[in-house]
Amino acid sequence: MAPMEATPFLALAYVFLIGLLFALGTFLAFMPYLARRQECFAVTVPASAGADPCLRRLKRRFTASLIALTILLGAGACALFVRGIQDDGELLDVLDWYLIASDAGVLIIYYLLMLFFRRKVQARKEQMGWEAQCQKSAAFIGEEAVRRVPLSWCWVFAAIIAATLVCAFVCYPSLPDQVPVRVSVDGTVQEWMAKGPAVIAFPVILQAFLAGCFTFALWSINRSKKQVDPAAPAASALAYGLYARAWSLYDLICGSVMVAVVGALFLLASMELIPLTVVAAVTMMLAVAAVASALVLSVVYGQAGSRVFERMEATDAMPEDDDVHWKAGLFYFNPDDAGLFLPERFGIGWTMNWGRPAAWAVLGGIIAAFAAFAAAVNALL
Repeated sequence: MAPMEATPFLALAYVFLIGLLFALGTFLAFMPYLARRQECFAVTVPASAGADPCLRRLKRRFTASLIALTILLGAGACALFVRGIQDDGELLDVLDWYLIASDAGVLIIYYLLMLFFRRKVQARKEQMGWEAQCQKSAAFIGEEAVRRVPLSWCWVFAAIIAATLVCAFVCYPSLPDQVPVRVSVDGTVQEWMAKGPAVIAFPVILQAFLAGCFTFALWSINRSKKQVDPAAPAASALAYGLYARAWSLYDLICGSVMVAVVGALFLLASMELIPLTVVAAVTMMLAVAAVASALVLSVVYGQAGSRVFERMEATDAMPEDDDVHWKAGLFYFNPDDAGLFLPERFGIGWTMNWGRPAAWAVLGGIIAAFAAFAAAVNALL
């Protein structure tokens, strides 16, 4: 493909990547406001501490610092992009590395700021004498507050993959001798695949890998430790149930669309009905939709459903305090806790109980799955 033909796609790709930098930094900047009321920078506090002027000031400082960093890095990316387009792409290679370094920098600074403000909150907690007089817990016996999305719904992935396989066999006779399988950011085809069984196997393996990731995500959500507040067990159980169900449906819908689109786009590109730049553009648009949907869910529900019942009466009591089990505010280590998955302490989503051997077995399985996928793709190409 000639450079001039690739320019619109190239511009779209960089606009997407720069927009992703702004979205990432802005989302992380407001993370303190999405946490549960009983947690502030991964420290357990009373629910009423949300009105504490010191904690409110720390949250504002965290948000302002990360927003300022994001604007600074984003402005640099925009300047490189404009100069790169004007200079016929000479600075675009620099922009590639700049965006990677910027995304990594935002994540690193985000974590370092969390640790810094976490120490401030711990000091405030000690100063105010906030402590749990005893460890209370609550659980429901019987039906759950909100019914989970059953794992059996993931069979929709198998149906989509089977449909792709049938379509691939039907379309196989009309495929060209060489099929494009990878395109660079400037629209140039970098990898070709000779017509053969690998042409059918490639999209199916990619779909199976994606389906496995989304199935694992739903399985981990269903097996996660329910976030129940002993001070308000019914309301908090309902809030967490709505939160988990919303993310389960997101996982299932997003996964189904991605698995289906991957198969359809690859077949269309293989038959030379659409160029790979269109495939990449559609993929980016899907990524934008997925990220935007995730941000909306995060804002609507908060972490573990914290925003669902944010107007519940706040109390000074601290029914529980498990700070000792959270290492560096992110890693949960409690061999006495039977739960394997549980909500993040500072962030949106779930983490594992690293005090259980099963967590390390799951991590090993994830690494093995990624390695097998990479080996299979490498063998096909």
